[in-house]
Amino acid sequence: MSMNRSILFIFILYLLAGHCNAQELRATVKVLSPEVQATNKDIFQTLETSMENFLNGYAFTDHKYSDEERIECNYIMTVNSLSGNRFDATLQVQYSRPVYNSNYNSPVLKVLDKDVVFSYQENEPIDFQQNTYTTNLSSILSFYAYTIIGLDRCTFKANGGDAEFAIAQNIVTTAQSSGGASGWKSFDGTKNRFWITDALMSPVFEPVKTCLYMYHRQGLDLMYLTENHKQALETITTSLKALEVPNQKRPNSYLLNLFFDAKNTEILSLYSEAATLGVDTKTLQTTLEGLDRTHASSYGDLGGK
Repeated sequence: MSMNRSILFIFILYLLAGHCNAQELRATVKVLSPEVQATNKDIFQTLETSMENFLNGYAFTDHKYSDEERIECNYIMTVNSLSGNRFDATLQVQYSRPVYNSNYNSPVLKVLDKDVVFSYQENEPIDFQQNTYTTNLSSILSFYAYTIIGLDRCTFKANGGDAEFAIAQNIVTTAQSSGGASGWKSFDGTKNRFWITDALMSPVFEPVKTCLYMYHRQGLDLMYLTENHKQALETITTSLKALEVPNQKRPNSYLLNLFFDAKNTEILSLYSEAATLGVDTKTLQTTLEGLDRTHASSYGDLGGK
């Protein structure tokens, strides 16, 4: 083999290796259909397989992830009705971030999307191209993939997910002009995909992204790395109090709703022994009750009082 061919061969192997390690997600997909009386139940299994192959096989970004770095997440679809090849469903998306030097995964995103309508034929592959609308299903799956990747990067680096949030916003814009599917427009409701990306791209909600970084990288990671629980809790307290700023400008926003839907149980657990550590939770309790109206009553015993 000539020198030029050897170099070319090594270069091709390098590209292939990079591509194989490029996939960001390790998604677990479930498609449920408890209320659907379909003669061919196999289509739900092929849909599940197609979704999982797409999410785990597509390289959404240029970032390189080793196998152990891939982001674990769950997509749980519940099909409510099936007419021909038209599916009407809900989609629950969950993502948890591993905490350094521990076996614990911290929940970051827990969202239930009720506006999931799409067409799908058995064994149909799912395709996605940036700036081009292919199907509503691929747009929805990709929207949450970029949102998850962006949130994950946010928790490791300040404003680390801005590039992914911009792509998610572009998916929203492209979908708006490419069909009548709901969930992409501001007037489709107050809790949909439009409002997620609108908030993540708005300067008003910069404190939320800062909170994600401080809470996880400077809070939870420090807690398990140094066992300095008091310092970690004080950092987390500071990050949570900073959420008052966006809440004053846009009270009861969908993004903050999602944040606390994911974090409420964890926050209560983290502060369960705050009093014994000498961490003051009185002001934080009042703050959380104002920020998280859905779970406001749960903060009454914050700090283990």
